[in-house]
Amino acid sequence: MDNRSNRSRLISKIHAQKNAAGLDDATYRLIISGASGKQSCTECSMKELKQIFTNLNSVLEKQGKQTFRYYPRWEQSTLKDAVTARAKKILGEDWQNRLDSFSQTRFSKAKYILCTNAELRSIMAFLTTLERKERVAK
Repeated sequence: MDNRSNRSRLISKIHAQKNAAGLDDATYRLIISGASGKQSCTECSMKELKQIFTNLNSVLEKQGKQTFRYYPRWEQSTLKDAVTARAKKILGEDWQNRLDSFSQTRFSKAKYILCTNAELRSIMAFLTTLERKERVAK
């Protein structure tokens, strides 16, 4: 079974599209830059990668070649995903800055996404405490 993430699978498909279309590196980089404003697929978000994939399929279609299909696999959510979702709900718009400040103060980590699972559980406990205080205040 292929254990690669959806992201790495999509990047692999994009490279296969490039080769199938016979694009040179300069043209390939122009397509990436046009879709995302970046120079490499590794710098792109999933949304940008999907746009690049669509653009390369258009190139293949215009060349009369077979287009590629990409079906994302369901991936199990992680503790980081849970912390992110809960922080957005509890902390509001400035959630990321607040979590980063907490992780800098508590764990000496620049960003909360760099925390270990044990540290993420501690952040989750912090969020639970904030949520309880908010409920009591109401």
